[in-house]
Amino acid sequence: MPAKVSRTPPKVLMIGAHQLVLDNVRVLLGTMGCLCVVGSNVKEVRALLEKEKPDAAVLDPQLLDSPPVEVLAALHTVALSLQGRVVVLTRDQDDSELLNVVDAYSLPKVPVDALLQVLWPCLDSLLHRNIARRQIKHSARIVFDSFLRPLADGVRSGQPLDHRLLYESGDVMVDLLLEASKDSRRIKLVGQILDPTKPGPQLHSAPVVLQGKTEPIEIATTNELGEFQFDFDPRPDLRLEIGVRENHWLSLELPDPKGAVHKMKDGLPVREAAGDIEILKGPFSKKRW
Repeated sequence: MPAKVSRTPPKVLMIGAHQLVLDNVRVLLGTMGCLCVVGSNVKEVRALLEKEKPDAAVLDPQLLDSPPVEVLAALHTVALSLQGRVVVLTRDQDDSELLNVVDAYSLPKVPVDALLQVLWPCLDSLLHRNIARRQIKHSARIVFDSFLRPLADGVRSGQPLDHRLLYESGDVMVDLLLEASKDSRRIKLVGQILDPTKPGPQLHSAPVVLQGKTEPIEIATTNELGEFQFDFDPRPDLRLEIGVRENHWLSLELPDPKGAVHKMKDGLPVREAAGDIEILKGPFSKKRW
């Protein structure tokens, strides 16, 4: 007779829950034949993902002593590591900004007051039926770069230059301004996400991730005008990842920030032909910078 093949029980990471919720989840996971690994705060998330290699996660956003930006960072890290196999616990008092961010990651939501009825079938679908939705990323192309716009002959810039970039993907445009600090080597990045075909308020509460080569550097959400801002030390291989709608993300490659600082501090424009880059005239009418 063929030997029986023993299967390792699925491992589920439980992140940040009140004791009663945690006890209920533990009982439910045990009934499902799952192992439960507990992370009590945001700072443990990356270490547990690396050490325990869970198959799924249950995230309670009401983490004790954690500011919203850390909750967003945990959400982003877990969502990317587990490719959507993350369940988010929700409550009636959760703010709309958090729920919009959860929707951008296409994560299933389970109301805490219906935990025992809803969590089991939700996790069962993610773990055993392989229906987790993966993030679909679209690369945005540069249509304007101020460093590639030549000045008129004989014209010199007397002030350090800011770096203006415009990206496009479908109907969505992302306008960026990179500014060098006068007193340090830090970079200030101000951005706005716009849909020129959409009147009125723009993309609100969209997650924006300043992503390094191996991990996120900073995370923000857009305001009611689709604006966001970062302040960071220059480093190579930076990009922005923006959740513009459910299961639809934009990826924007940023220029080498260190090189941008040198060019701005030199105070001289780059005299290169624009080539295939389209030079757009005039700022957006909705721009408020």
